[in-house]
Amino acid sequence: MKPKSFEIEVFTISQAAKKLGYKSTKTIYRLLKREVLEDYLYLEKSGRVFLMFEPPNLPTLADKIKANIQFRRKNIIKRCK
Repeated sequence: MKPKSFEIEVFTISQAAKKLGYKSTKTIYRLLKREVLEDYLYLEKSGRVFLMFEPPNLPTLADKIKANIQFRRKNIIKRCK
């Protein structure tokens, strides 16, 4: 029986912020500091931090951020969908 390959698409924090539509990384860093996005982190041995947009068996990163930020009319995540 062959082992199954497991591929994950990961992005740096600045790439993730741009992909989600943010102008800066401040919101993502704030959620990382509060340890809200711990399940979405991928750490390299060199110490670089990456974020997974669609980790297995978890809601997407955009849904997790949307659930943990305060509702405002101009929120980027609200306009994505």
